[in-house]
Amino acid sequence: MELLLSLKTIIPLAAALLVNLTLCLALYRQWRRLDQPLQTYQSFLLTVLSGWAVAALVLVLLFPGSASGQANLHLFSTFRSAWNQWSLAELLQILLQFALFLPLGLIAALLGEPFCRLRWLLPVSVSCTATLSCAKIFLERGSFVLDDLLLNTLGALTGFFLGRLIWAIWHRERLGPPLVRALVLPVCCLVALGGAFSVYYGSEFGNLALAPSSRQSMGGVTLTRETTLSEEADTASVYRNAISSTARPGDTIASLLATELNLDLSSTALQTGQQRQFTLTDQDGREYVFSISLRDGSWQFSSAEAENVSVSGSMDSVRWRWESWLTENQLLDRAAVYSLDEDGSLRWEIDSPEDLAAYQNDFTAGSLVITLTRGDIPASITSTMATYQYVREAEILSPAAAYRLVEQGRFSRQQPLRAGDQMTVTDCQLTYATDSKGYYQPVYTFTCTVNGGEAESISVPALQ
Repeated sequence: MELLLSLKTIIPLAAALLVNLTLCLALYRQWRRLDQPLQTYQSFLLTVLSGWAVAALVLVLLFPGSASGQANLHLFSTFRSAWNQWSLAELLQILLQFALFLPLGLIAALLGEPFCRLRWLLPVSVSCTATLSCAKIFLERGSFVLDDLLLNTLGALTGFFLGRLIWAIWHRERLGPPLVRALVLPVCCLVALGGAFSVYYGSEFGNLALAPSSRQSMGGVTLTRETTLSEEADTASVYRNAISSTARPGDTIASLLATELNLDLSSTALQTGQQRQFTLTDQDGREYVFSISLRDGSWQFSSAEAENVSVSGSMDSVRWRWESWLTENQLLDRAAVYSLDEDGSLRWEIDSPEDLAAYQNDFTAGSLVITLTRGDIPASITSTMATYQYVREAEILSPAAAYRLVEQGRFSRQQPLRAGDQMTVTDCQLTYATDSKGYYQPVYTFTCTVNGGEAESISVPALQ
């Protein structure tokens, strides 16, 4: 089995390298036929091109994409995923893939004959993308993504047309056609990006991360239902997470923790995707990390060094100390119920109202857990406590209409369904999820089994 897996990764990489070598030899033969000496500027550009190839390989391996060994052949799935997440990190990943091959097209256009031909540039761009993808698979740093091929090719074309414009300026040729070709792709990209922002900010509610970036292939999948679903559409309450209206989420909590635990708080916060992270330091130089989710307001304080639980004094005194401090600083709702975990952690919980769809009031829900240590600074504090503000009633799909989305494969699943799978839906519940604008909106969650395995949940948006 290991030999077979090795062959599956080595053979594509060897084939891609062979194609690259063939293209290089074909270009070399074409250049030799022109019987032209290599100019100094061409030597310089070829050296820069070699440096670009090394830098591109390093960048691709430093920023791995999807799960290793899984090919994503769904066109535009990367764009849909960025739309669903509405994440700056995913947008930057798309822009990076686009910009990665700009130098290839630019240098090819400036090299002159016979390199400055689209019939050479396009196969070279595709071949280089395939080589990088095979290298990611071979080194277990990612997989083949069809959208990467599209983005890299568009980037190479943009660089090529920009290079031809520079060539025309350099040789004092007509600028009209080269200028138009150089502007077409960037203008189209800006229009598409502007349209996406207009649609997003023109919509009342945000996007749901649970929405699929590509549909499940339901061909050959046997889907059965063991529950009754109504065809009647209804309305449900929509709420908003209070963290969404906070200008600088996490700053206040980090400052409160630093003051209470006598820690030094770093002056800057690191933001990665949907997380803001702060670094705190004690008098002995030990570091602690505080991070908060920008989407739902959940946060965690943790120590880099794990210690055994050992509380000085009675557990009640420790509990009341933290409960008083948390309540005073509005980090814990007074209605939260206290309990002591088996591992000695302090836990406070408050459940959501039973029927959120009809509740129509503000509420607080979540949990807060403190893992204690031998010293005064806890090993970790983890909070999912959040306050939700009632917004309004909104029309939702009927359960039967939501089930038809499942029939169409419009749901996300970690392992894609395959022909021959048997999927059985046993239950349907109206639950809630936080969208990209901080709204807590209804979703339909279906309980199902695949091939008789353990029960799992899949969700589809409920708002019409």
